[in-house]
Amino acid sequence: MDFRTEFKITALEQKISHKDKVFFLGSCFAENMSRYFERFRFQVETNPFGILFHPFAIDRLIDVALDKYYNPHEFSFEHQGMWSNFDAHSSLSDSSKQQLIDNLNNSKLKSKHCLKTSDVIFISLGTAWIYKYIAQDKVVTNCHKLPQEHFRKQRLDISTVKAILVNIITKITSQNPNVKIIFTLSPVRHLKDGFIENQQSKSTLHLAIHDTVANFQQAHYFPSYEILLDDLRDYRFYASDFLHPNALALDYIWEKLKHTYFDRETLQILAEVDKINKRLSHRFFNAKSTESQSFRLKTEELIYSLTKHYPHLKF
Repeated sequence: MDFRTEFKITALEQKISHKDKVFFLGSCFAENMSRYFERFRFQVETNPFGILFHPFAIDRLIDVALDKYYNPHEFSFEHQGMWSNFDAHSSLSDSSKQQLIDNLNNSKLKSKHCLKTSDVIFISLGTAWIYKYIAQDKVVTNCHKLPQEHFRKQRLDISTVKAILVNIITKITSQNPNVKIIFTLSPVRHLKDGFIENQQSKSTLHLAIHDTVANFQQAHYFPSYEILLDDLRDYRFYASDFLHPNALALDYIWEKLKHTYFDRETLQILAEVDKINKRLSHRFFNAKSTESQSFRLKTEELIYSLTKHYPHLKF
């Protein structure tokens, strides 16, 4: 007897391995998934400009990274003792304007390198709602806690999102012809927009992603949204805020992802890496004991043996 609905996810013809360079862009869900890739020693980079919630912000980052006109001073400003920039997340902000500019320039260089050299790019879309800074009529990546009256809120329609996604794919593949681009719709609920408005936003993104992916051989869709809402389908799998998936849900989504996109050899490597990670996190009461020294030596032997065969792994 079945007590819940499960569904089959379309696999990639060419699987992801540890030899691949993987780049994550987008919402906080991209950050969540990238941590699993980091934990299992993939070559991974994530959001050099910080979390990007809507497709317009991702498209803007790609323009900046690929050497379209960009002046980091132009949209930088000081508020309550911190310098921030409307094209970046607050994680790049700093009390020093020069440090902010340095952070932006470094993020631009890293983003350019990742877009041109990555084998797989995951793009996680969070919302279709955007905010325009009224004084400059500019769509912002982050409002940086400025007063709400400085911004005008609007929802992107399906045709606009589709046009943005086509631009994203076209610009990336023009610089990196063999890259695989995997879109996912974040299952995080944006209830600050409102219950109905959140659903309108997710539906807009969902339709736009599917219409776009259907027209590009290199573009794919991973159904993280459906896994949480249609497979798990229970508040047990949300954090205490009832908005974000909890650790159990993220583990489940990761299991689905790895069995969809990784081949048998990569899954075997994951098992070995997991064993080593657990040994590395083990703490002895007496770090100088014979038992501790022997355990550490054995761990080093396991790392050497694995990295000898798979030099891309870094411990």
